[in-house]
Amino acid sequence: MNAVAHEELLRPLEEFTRLHLDTLRRFGGRALDLSFPNPQFLSDPRPYDVLASLAAQARPLDLRYSPFGGFTPVRRRVAAALSKQHGLPYSWNDIVMTPGATAALRVALNTLFTPPDRIILVTPCWMDYPLYLQDLGLAFDLVPATDDKHLDVQAIANTWTPQTRGILIAQPGSPTGVIHDDRELKQLALLMQRHSTPTPPLLIADEAHAQQVWDKTSCPAPAAHWAHTLTVRSFGKAWDMQGQRTGCLAVSTNLGIRHQAVQQLVRTMRVTGHCAPTALTQQLAASLSDTAPDLGKLSGLQRHARRRLLSHGVMALDTHATRFLYARCPTPDDWAFVSQLAERGLLVMPSSLFHESGWFRIALNFGTPALDRALDIIGEEYNRA
Repeated sequence: MNAVAHEELLRPLEEFTRLHLDTLRRFGGRALDLSFPNPQFLSDPRPYDVLASLAAQARPLDLRYSPFGGFTPVRRRVAAALSKQHGLPYSWNDIVMTPGATAALRVALNTLFTPPDRIILVTPCWMDYPLYLQDLGLAFDLVPATDDKHLDVQAIANTWTPQTRGILIAQPGSPTGVIHDDRELKQLALLMQRHSTPTPPLLIADEAHAQQVWDKTSCPAPAAHWAHTLTVRSFGKAWDMQGQRTGCLAVSTNLGIRHQAVQQLVRTMRVTGHCAPTALTQQLAASLSDTAPDLGKLSGLQRHARRRLLSHGVMALDTHATRFLYARCPTPDDWAFVSQLAERGLLVMPSSLFHESGWFRIALNFGTPALDRALDIIGEEYNRA
């Protein structure tokens, strides 16, 4: 492991965490924190009601150890729900329950790739994709998305090397909220098909935000376009219960080595010390697997926030999913603009954390009027810069 490269990947979030803590200390209850997605209101109370009911009825055996891949009845219900969403006939043993989407990603990368494999990452991307790969000794190539943050398939093709063995994308995109449509997913699949000799490349589809599409836009599954796909899901993200750390890996039913892959994924869970989610949160995931979150409040906030920003001349990226807004900074230095906002007690995330410069990410953690105060500060500082 290259210690210098490791430090460079760790440092940005650590620096932002210091800025975050310093701002909270200075402003206390007056701080407006739109950085980490920790909403301070309930969009949908049903998961909390279900969790309370499960906890109240729990018997000792309901809270027992589970196998490393998760309880079979839970995996069966998750498989059935995902089959409807993806249009693929998942079986219970195509599903591996994980303690959150981050663990699912790490387990998948650890299991399916070995040096000198190279992985393509489309930027902007979640901050720790490169960190996991670098820590595993896997090389990676960062490929910028198009200006509107969709897949640049030609740029991916130009980056492909004889050692490239996989691509990792988020659907919808995080931090952007962009939904990759059928056309671009089909183009990506055709590219991967051209590089399928001697071994088809793997596609890791991070669908942590797939259940946060807040308008009527379709969100096609990458697994429906490319047979050699592993899908990552997050129940915590879907239900605004991120801290409960409940996710899963779904192995495509068309993957030729699907059963061997699942066996290896479960083994990696053990080797890395990643146990299955807690018994209670697995039961919660099973209970909610057939229920779609109520996104009415998020939809209203998204539309309201975009109008408010536009009134200040701030244009957010045109997207349809996630709790985030992604907007361009008034200057290329995103750290400077985020620091400027922090001086007024407002916290948002710089896009440098997501491996591109010049943008910032807002998490819709408040309703009005607190959100309006935050958006007005953004507008004032944007026009002052």
